[in-house]
Amino acid sequence: MGRGERRKCKCCRKLFRPDPRNRHHQYYCSAPSCRTASKAASQARWLAQPENRDYFRGPVHVARVQAWRLRHPGYWHKRRDVDPALQDVLTAQPIGSADKTADIASSALQETLVGATCCSDWLNRPFGGTVTR
Repeated sequence: MGRGERRKCKCCRKLFRPDPRNRHHQYYCSAPSCRTASKAASQARWLAQPENRDYFRGPVHVARVQAWRLRHPGYWHKRRDVDPALQDVLTAQPIGSADKTADIASSALQETLVGATCCSDWLNRPFGGTVTR
């Protein structure tokens, strides 16, 4: 079978392109109902084999399962998490007023620093020198 060849699904009878890695034994398409049918057919084939007919059947396996259930009493019960969240709940922070936001967004930080008197002396002095007024 070539790469581009299509095959008819055993369940829905629609044409599909099998996965290149499994094309020699893929007979069902990837639709959920067809995948379910594929699984059921696979299990039926497995159970039809003579060596698998009594797999996990009989008094030995019944006693083993009963002993396991006694050792694990709450295994099948639905667990309820007290706190199912994976991260802490954050409280909402109040949004600042619009005029404060406008003041911050209107000018750049460099302009603010140059205009300040305490910083302008520091910015204008030579490296390593002192400021005299």
